[in-house]
Amino acid sequence: MSWLTSPGHLLVCDLDGTLLRSDTSLSDAARDGLNRLVAAGVALTVASARSTAAMRPMLPGVDLRLPVIEHNGAYISDLRTGEHLVTNALDPATAGKAIDLLGDPIVTSWDGSRDRVHFSVDLNPGAGWFIGEKLRYRDPRLTETADLRTVADREQVVMLCSYVPDDDAPGVAAAVQAAVGDGARVWAALNSYSPGWSEVVLQSPLATKGAAILELRQRLDLDGEITVCGDHVNDLPMFAVADRRIAPANAQPEVRATASVVTGTNDDDSVVTYLLDQLAIRRREAGE
Repeated sequence: MSWLTSPGHLLVCDLDGTLLRSDTSLSDAARDGLNRLVAAGVALTVASARSTAAMRPMLPGVDLRLPVIEHNGAYISDLRTGEHLVTNALDPATAGKAIDLLGDPIVTSWDGSRDRVHFSVDLNPGAGWFIGEKLRYRDPRLTETADLRTVADREQVVMLCSYVPDDDAPGVAAAVQAAVGDGARVWAALNSYSPGWSEVVLQSPLATKGAAILELRQRLDLDGEITVCGDHVNDLPMFAVADRRIAPANAQPEVRATASVVTGTNDDDSVVTYLLDQLAIRRREAGE
């Protein structure tokens, strides 16, 4: 028996930079490979900074049956319906204070009946890329809002994202973290899709991929090993809870340093290829 199909095992994969190619597409080979893993009995899901609205058009034909982790752990959700099974939102006061500090961030929220992505009309090139991508796949969450501060008073805010010039981003993140204290987790990260502009992201301390994996594992009544695949610093929290950590060669240095296995690049579908090879090797060894 392969470790992939051992009792209670859970496999969680990141999307961008890991399963997806650099143009954000999922190749036919990767799609078919993921379906082969699921058909073989692998308990497989994805954990992404993206929403279910973004995941669905990026995973056409993939037979994902388990709940997915969206927005870095802000939600555990049903991919098909978008229903949130778990929500980790910011405290309203913390969200309001951070919106004031960041100026005009992109505000991701739940209004009690639907998901929303609030944005102002005055967008810098980094934020313009973000909203432009959502417009291309007709994201129903997009909501132009004149006063973003009011969102914190009336909706559950799960993420704030501000696009800042690369050189300024670490300082902005540190200043915001100091201002909000333990009320939020703040970090800065380069965005390869918008060169020159980094993301400064603020979320609940409970909204991490690692915490969400442990919650999902409990809900699914799984008690075996955890294997994760990722490339970005937002994947480090799930690397911290995993027994096996797989990174593509294009992963950020901190991620590669923590990985158990480094494969080829995402553009070569190397993570899926590695997983299929492991499944085949174990089956041959077992004479299955």
